[in-house]
Amino acid sequence: MIPEGVDIPDLSAQLAEDGVAFSNPDLATNAEIQDPIVSTLQDSHGIAVVDVYPTRLADARDIAQELQDATGLDTVVVQTVRNVSAVSDTYSRAAIEATQGDIPQGVNQVELLDRFYAGVDPFGAPWPLIVAMVVVALVLAGLFVYRSVIQK
Repeated sequence: MIPEGVDIPDLSAQLAEDGVAFSNPDLATNAEIQDPIVSTLQDSHGIAVVDVYPTRLADARDIAQELQDATGLDTVVVQTVRNVSAVSDTYSRAAIEATQGDIPQGVNQVELLDRFYAGVDPFGAPWPLIVAMVVVALVLAGLFVYRSVIQK
């Protein structure tokens, strides 16, 4: 159930603009606060900070679902005064639920997203860097073997 006072159309419009939405009108227009959050978001993801105290924890998930339905974003994270909840077409419900429970109340949105992404995609390592390091290691090993064979 969507708690009273949550303006889904307004939050959806904000999410569609840059992936960040605030129910607080002062924060909704503050680029200094939003820019670091926008740069932390992954493509087709959004975060809505909603200043409500939901009666049920599931209400935050309902907000996230409504926002995802309205915007078409892959993943929507909702931070309320009480908790964090998310819906996603990419991440499993189990991964989301395990992760959102570990995010403390009141954490800033950049840290929230860092914790969320680390929890739902623990193998989200920098694969290009890892592949490059493996290739360099193989080349060095090959050179070592080559030099060992030639010296004999």
